[in-house]
Amino acid sequence: MNVFLTGASSGIGAALAIEFARRGATLGLVARRRDALEAFATQLPGMHRCYAVDVTDKDALVGAAAAFEQATGGADVVIANAGISVGVLTEYYEDLDAFGDVLRTNVLAMAYTFHPFIAPMRARGRGTLVASPA
Repeated sequence: MNVFLTGASSGIGAALAIEFARRGATLGLVARRRDALEAFATQLPGMHRCYAVDVTDKDALVGAAAAFEQATGGADVVIANAGISVGVLTEYYEDLDAFGDVLRTNVLAMAYTFHPFIAPMRARGRGTLVASPA
């Protein structure tokens, strides 16, 4: 099984990566910090691919997805897990920009994550997309 997972270096993403790796999956691990991601990957059983990508950078994310598809023969499961949670109050003008960050990371990045996998999954007649943002 091939699993592409965003937000993979901590929290729920790390827990999912550990479980999928334990079950023998080949993982495409996506997170912003390359050093943390690669250190985490060395702790997992099996060989996995690391992609240091900010999920709000749609071109970089599409590139990582294409690389994973080519390297593995295709993702069976794609999990859009990257997300942020910040405390903001709409009454404060300075907090309004934070809402944009949340929208880009928790909603738009989910679409960016899924987009490059849809056509290949349809062509193979299989695949699962999972959304679990913060």
